[in-house]
Amino acid sequence: MPTKQAHTLDVPGARLHYQVRGQGPALLLIPGSNGDADLFDTVADLLAPRYTVISYDRRGFSRSILNASFEDEAWGETHVNDARRLLRTVAKGPAHVFGSSAGAVIGLALISQSPGLVTRLIAHEPPLAEMLTDAARWRTFFQQVYDTYRRDGAGPAMQMFMTGIGLDSLQRPADIDPDLIRRLSGNLGFFLDHEVRQAPGHRPDLATLDAQQARIVMAGGRDSRQHFPYRAGLALADRWGKRVIDFPGDHTGYWSDPAGFATTLIDVLDGPRT
Repeated sequence: MPTKQAHTLDVPGARLHYQVRGQGPALLLIPGSNGDADLFDTVADLLAPRYTVISYDRRGFSRSILNASFEDEAWGETHVNDARRLLRTVAKGPAHVFGSSAGAVIGLALISQSPGLVTRLIAHEPPLAEMLTDAARWRTFFQQVYDTYRRDGAGPAMQMFMTGIGLDSLQRPADIDPDLIRRLSGNLGFFLDHEVRQAPGHRPDLATLDAQQARIVMAGGRDSRQHFPYRAGLALADRWGKRVIDFPGDHTGYWSDPAGFATTLIDVLDGPRT
């Protein structure tokens, strides 16, 4: 098994926890709204013989500690800056990027703003509500989730959120590290305070994405085609006359089926640009 090396990187307003393993071209893994690098552990181990895999806890989640207030209005800019610093400091230049869920939103913003740092982007189920014809309904829904959290707490809000977007029966691996579960539970407040509205409310720069479309692969879960997060990726793929590349599993297939997920990701990264 490849050796995982854990490090920290001081950035404005936070200290990022990140991990590096493997050899070969750099590949940055950006987690979704669970925010924790360890959800990628098994898939990262499988990728490590081919790639130098960089994974991290996003700021405010798990082991990436804030030392200043988080500005919700700058959600996208802040997370893109963190990813950009990791690429410049750890990858030492351009790298492949895989982002899932909110991490895919960040990846799309990253390639829009710093295309020279991204060799190829795989955007897995970005929950971009503003790409959909029923965007207004989704804005209302995510605001209602936030209001439920403020009124009734994280439990009812998360139940409403997961059911509403179709992810109330996510697949999980057979064995889960209790420390990981503890961290994920501890992340719920930050997610509901600072991301449940901001990630789906992000408005992508479509003109700059159009210019980079040859290096972007839209991806989705084979078992989550009917769910909200899949739809925005499909809308972008349709815009570019492409198809969504289906990966094994559902919205978190990298966690529940890491072997199948890693195989598909390697195929996509090694494949021709379209």
